[in-house]
Amino acid sequence: MELQSQLDNIFNSLSFFIPEVLLSFAFLGLIIIDLFQHKSTDKVNAQIWMLHSTLVVLAINFYQVAQQFLLFEEGLFLFNKMLFIDAKAILFKCLIAISGLLTLIHIYVTKKEVKSEFYILFVGLTLGLNILTMAINLLMIYISLETVSIASYLLASLKKDRFSSEAGLKYLLFGVAASAVMLYGMSLLYGITGTLNVANPEFSRGISLINPVVVYVAIFLTISGFLFKLSAVPFHVWTPDIYQAAPPHLVAFLSVAPKVAAVLALMRLYFALPTDLKTATCFISGLSILVGNFTAIWQKDAKRLLAYSSIAQVGFILIGLAVLSENSMNALVFFLIIYLFSNHLVFLMVDIVGENFNENYDLTKYIKLGYKNALLGILLVLVMISLAGLPPMAGFFAKFNIFSAMWESYQNSGNQSLLFLLVFALINTAISLFFYLKIPYLMFFKKSEDEIPAKINITIEQWALLIFLTTPLLLFFFKADWLMNLLIKI
Repeated sequence: MELQSQLDNIFNSLSFFIPEVLLSFAFLGLIIIDLFQHKSTDKVNAQIWMLHSTLVVLAINFYQVAQQFLLFEEGLFLFNKMLFIDAKAILFKCLIAISGLLTLIHIYVTKKEVKSEFYILFVGLTLGLNILTMAINLLMIYISLETVSIASYLLASLKKDRFSSEAGLKYLLFGVAASAVMLYGMSLLYGITGTLNVANPEFSRGISLINPVVVYVAIFLTISGFLFKLSAVPFHVWTPDIYQAAPPHLVAFLSVAPKVAAVLALMRLYFALPTDLKTATCFISGLSILVGNFTAIWQKDAKRLLAYSSIAQVGFILIGLAVLSENSMNALVFFLIIYLFSNHLVFLMVDIVGENFNENYDLTKYIKLGYKNALLGILLVLVMISLAGLPPMAGFFAKFNIFSAMWESYQNSGNQSLLFLLVFALINTAISLFFYLKIPYLMFFKKSEDEIPAKINITIEQWALLIFLTTPLLLFFFKADWLMNLLIKI
């Protein structure tokens, strides 16, 4: 009878798992299609067909996920409490789908030659991210995180040059180490609590009965895998090499989507823990901001600069987790949405400029570039201002909301680490201007005896995507309440 009940639960859960079922069948379908296309002599048309097919799959996936908002007034456990779907999980899955669609459109407008294996792995990666947003069982969290990691390793190593192979190997080695440490931490938590389900009251009760030192060790071993995906210090070493070696469209996705999924999984874990992690999370957050900002200042490659920028941005994401209040969660989601559009925009610009210099992303290529490419230069100034957190871009409110939630939490709790981190983050926001405004400075103000570079070729499709990505960054500065009110309702 118990077996029958479990089978009924599984079959009932499938009706709420349709978007992931679609991705699973699409993954297998693309593999089969690719096997037949290997016999084709027209590789270009085969790649275009794979791109269009994947675009259709992700568009349908986004529609299906968005439709789920109409089905869930409250959360629902799936597959015998292995997964949990609620409005937050649906929202985060929507963000992942949007990021995936923007990545594929990036490929389309830049006419990239992408191997068919990319699309297969890309769908598999998206599937892993979707499951991670719903996972509340430690084993399911680990499996979904490993699905994401393995697909990421392979995608980052698809280019056959030596530098990409070395970067991919570094990514793999650090990922395996972080995964092993995380799995050991999960085994300790299971031994302490007797359950793998973080939503089970026994999970919190079991932790509260154990020596705090043992609990802290188990927790920090467990979250190491998430910190690796977030590229937070000290798990950030792989990030600059991967950002430099991988193509910009892939880096744009890896810089956003895994962070989105990992943040929600961490959020669920933090809420389930009775232990106060404010001080420790503040320390990791401050260290990430410090290392990211000060290392970015000295970079000479645009993609490496953005890699260290992303490490610093993770510090602000961790602030939201350190505060762990309703306001901070809304501020954190607001930050992630603005970060999504900002990163896709800036990597599209870097890609367009780099392609005009034979995939050379050296910052010297930006010197005087704004003289003949004024509109591109203006858009680049706007996105850098947004990343820095200055008006008139939505990045200002993204960081302002985080700071406001942190100040409110400090007043309520009196935790001095929150006040210290607030002051520290504000100072570092000012310091970040030195590298965020470096490219605009090179484009418009850098004096050089060399002649002005030629005008960059930008197609109508590329301009359309650039303007589309810039629009929400401007809109949500002047109408930030629209987005914040929507998030409060969710």
